[in-house]
Amino acid sequence: MTRHEWILQKVLRGASDGNVGFDELCDLLRRLGFDDRHRGGSHRIFSRAGIVEIVNLQPRVGGRAKAYQVSDAHAAFVVEVPELHGCMADGSTYAEAVAAAEIVIAEWIATARELGRLIPEPRGRLPFA
Repeated sequence: MTRHEWILQKVLRGASDGNVGFDELCDLLRRLGFDDRHRGGSHRIFSRAGIVEIVNLQPRVGGRAKAYQVSDAHAAFVVEVPELHGCMADGSTYAEAVAAAEIVIAEWIATARELGRLIPEPRGRLPFA
């Protein structure tokens, strides 16, 4: 089994979310045919023809991928933007999560425009938000 196959299996099993390296996850997405649309800062934006979601990744301290980017969030505030498939951000406080989401939303929209994709209209607050 190659290193890339091992990392893919690790991600698919979901057993060690906190131990997936950020660079390894980015490399895996590239090998799976995703385009890396780095926008500056620590965020990486990935897209692939035929897949609706635009994947936004940001490393955590220590060079690992944030766990929610591999599966679920633990001990963090997570902001998800339902209209923008795959658009989410997190922070250790509500304010940090919202500030990060504003950056990610702008990056998602810029990437969608570059790809010629439709940008959905906001639907407003969700009833359970």
